[in-house]
Amino acid sequence: MEKIAIIGLSCLFPDANNPEEFWQNLSAEKDSTSSVSVAELGVDPAIFYDANKGKPEKIYFQKGGFIRNFNFDASEYNLPATFVQSLDNSFKWSLYAAKQAIIHSGYWGNQSALSKCGVILGTLAFPTKASNQLFAPIYQQTIEPAIGELLQEKDFHLGGSFTATKASPYNAMVSGLPAAIISRAFSLSGTHCCIDAACSSSFYAIKLASYYLQSGKADLMLAGAISCSDPLFVRMLFSGIQGYPENGISRPLDKASRGLITSEGIGMVMLKRYSDAVRDGDKILATICGNGLSNDGKGKHLLSPNAQGQTTAYQRAYAEAKLNPQAIDYLECHATGTLLGDTTECNSVEGFFGQYQATPLVGSTKNNVGHLLVAAGMVGITKTILSMSHGVIPATINVSEPVGSENNVISPQNIIRTATPWPSKGNKYVALSAFGFGGNNSHLILEQGEVS
Repeated sequence: MEKIAIIGLSCLFPDANNPEEFWQNLSAEKDSTSSVSVAELGVDPAIFYDANKGKPEKIYFQKGGFIRNFNFDASEYNLPATFVQSLDNSFKWSLYAAKQAIIHSGYWGNQSALSKCGVILGTLAFPTKASNQLFAPIYQQTIEPAIGELLQEKDFHLGGSFTATKASPYNAMVSGLPAAIISRAFSLSGTHCCIDAACSSSFYAIKLASYYLQSGKADLMLAGAISCSDPLFVRMLFSGIQGYPENGISRPLDKASRGLITSEGIGMVMLKRYSDAVRDGDKILATICGNGLSNDGKGKHLLSPNAQGQTTAYQRAYAEAKLNPQAIDYLECHATGTLLGDTTECNSVEGFFGQYQATPLVGSTKNNVGHLLVAAGMVGITKTILSMSHGVIPATINVSEPVGSENNVISPQNIIRTATPWPSKGNKYVALSAFGFGGNNSHLILEQGEVS
């Protein structure tokens, strides 16, 4: 099966509107998470905050990674500006990232090539700010009479404005339509869809896009994932399932960490068959050698990761790549910061890589920007491509008491806590893991250098 070349890269992450800004932040060991504000939540966070975990309709953790100071110009796209302006950020961020990836690939303005380009985008089937505005009148019609009956007040009315007159009906389709809007805006092919594979969505999208290229059904493919859910909904959800750290400490790969930090953003890559990229003189940022997927099915519980399922994803990735795990220089762990999740990942890494006596350096970018949920894999891809290009592995920040023991693969000596020169003098190899709710597992292998 032919390898796939990555020839374009774009991102919109907390504190970074492009890969260059993201690399600057990584190099500066910057923590781009902060407390949620009125602007994100729509109301004063103090209304919903209670430090005691488990309180109904309350959030007990306020930190997150947010897209701020982002200026969007609706006139830049081949769509009516008023239409674009009425859309949710899911669409705006997607258009922005797609355009930047096309430009970075060198195919901006090459309509002949773009007409054979498809789009696969990982999205999260959660409400967004704009979709909530659209459905608010329905909530009002349902809830208001019920509350009035309970209070025995016939004239009871909920406070606030629940009008949807300014809401675009397209915002009801935030989980499925963004890929089609991208395709329409840039006159791409009819190959486009959105998928939700939880926190593995980035690598699932890349896998599906790779199939289109390898089967000859497309010559170029945009692939990526976006996290743009309503911050209040996300915080209520993860407070309800107690995914946030009760002790306030979220430090992936640190023993003190007890939960994750939810964040928002988007990343995209432009993909092309490797042989075609070489033939056409494209700048190859990295090559996808293997992409192993698995799903645990029912498993123990929706929120319980399974080491065997993760191991299956590893096995499939290295079988596809025809590569010994000893070749991996650096492993970008999924490492969300939760005790159960990180412990399971440490066990699966030890079980698989240990049997090959493979001891890659390890780290996690979630310490910098938090967990972008469905887009988490795109953060890892952006970091590792830039890292290989610069020949430096950035530090995994805020790790004071590293997990693991001296003889483990994930160990204090293998966790990158200060910027480290790339260990390989030849071709560079990185592996990235992404694991999601319901046992959606994925493991991606990238290579940079002269490849056959």
